[in-house]
Amino acid sequence: MLLAIDTATSRASIAVHDGHTLLGEYTWEAANRHTVTLLPRITELLSETKAAVKDLTAIGVCVGPGSYTGVRIGVAVAKGLALAHAIPLLGFQTLDVLVSAQPPDPRPLYAIFAAGRRRIGFSMYRWHRDSWQVESEVALAFWAEFCQQITESALVVGEIDEKGFAQLAKLGDMIEMPSPARHLRRAGFLADMAWERLQTGEKVALSDINPLYVR
Repeated sequence: MLLAIDTATSRASIAVHDGHTLLGEYTWEAANRHTVTLLPRITELLSETKAAVKDLTAIGVCVGPGSYTGVRIGVAVAKGLALAHAIPLLGFQTLDVLVSAQPPDPRPLYAIFAAGRRRIGFSMYRWHRDSWQVESEVALAFWAEFCQQITESALVVGEIDEKGFAQLAKLGDMIEMPSPARHLRRAGFLADMAWERLQTGEKVALSDINPLYVR
């Protein structure tokens, strides 16, 4: 039984996966209440999926980048559970989780998260063979600066506020955005990624799982 935890930004998500089925998932607007909401939601989700903490055999966690507080809380809870129950912990980056839910497309894909102070964090991905591959490191920018970097037809997905939509609208047909559901970063996809990696036998020391930030 695998628990996935993602509190990297204001939108938090958790999921329970048994290796065959996504048994349950919660996604909610945590804002600045990650500390208050995370553990009660985990307890509730385990109860609803007829599982207990003692049943967990692995944990997947989003290590960031994102909100300083959000990332720190998610990683701390995941590490605490993994240490207390002597089970594997696997870490994944924020935008990789978001991109894993997107269908194949020949165009470049820009994945975005809200970085605070009216900035966004983003990376560019391209589809190679059977998966999206990151082609740029995470960068921070204001919306206007980000839009200036798009010089070819592209997809844009992620946490886009009203100002972002207004700026992107200026690019017209140069960009396409998926349906609203695909903009939401869900722990169900994180759970899929974690389970797949777990089957490879990869082992990661808890000391190597740490919050990732971009300055």
